[in-house]
Amino acid sequence: MKFRLTGKFGELSPVRDFQPHSGIDFAMPEGTTLRSIANGVVDRVYDGSGAIGKGLSVQMPDGTRTIYGHMSEVKAHVGERINAGEIIGMSGNTGNSTGPHLHFGMKDANGAVVDPTPYADKLANISGDNPMLGPIGHLIQWSAESTRDKASEMMIEILLGICDAVKDLLLAGTLIGSGVMIILKVAGWKDGGRWTGVLLVANILIKFLFGVH
Repeated sequence: MKFRLTGKFGELSPVRDFQPHSGIDFAMPEGTTLRSIANGVVDRVYDGSGAIGKGLSVQMPDGTRTIYGHMSEVKAHVGERINAGEIIGMSGNTGNSTGPHLHFGMKDANGAVVDPTPYADKLANISGDNPMLGPIGHLIQWSAESTRDKASEMMIEILLGICDAVKDLLLAGTLIGSGVMIILKVAGWKDGGRWTGVLLVANILIKFLFGVH
């Protein structure tokens, strides 16, 4: 997919007060060219004062509405007839937004929210290019995204490695400690048996928590 999908339809998030997401989100640099996915008529333009920020709604012939939000610029007006692939504006970071992205939603002829995910690939592929970026700018952008992804994967591997090391140390510590307690018990320390039991139970719990078999 040309642009990364960052928000799924129906997902719950504290950003939206745990209300089901009414559309899908794409991470897009501000100023990315947006195009209509279908023929239709602009039936509403959002001025930026609401949660969706600047945007517009395009009503298709069957009554279905496609909604574009958080735009930086809208290049259409109410009543204008739009053809599929025609530029309707630029992506942005307006309204209730945590970063530059496009919100895309759909409603059926009765006004009920529907899942726009089947159109995700089409919308992503016809969006762009960012007029603010040349070939070198795109290369830098792609390199940055690749670096972020690799850094995230590396961080996860490091954390998993630390967890494995801590697990091994704890297991070794409980086993060594149990052996020492047994020796002390044999030597006459009356609490040696009790602490041996505690350490063995701890060993079993560690194996259970870390999924060691």
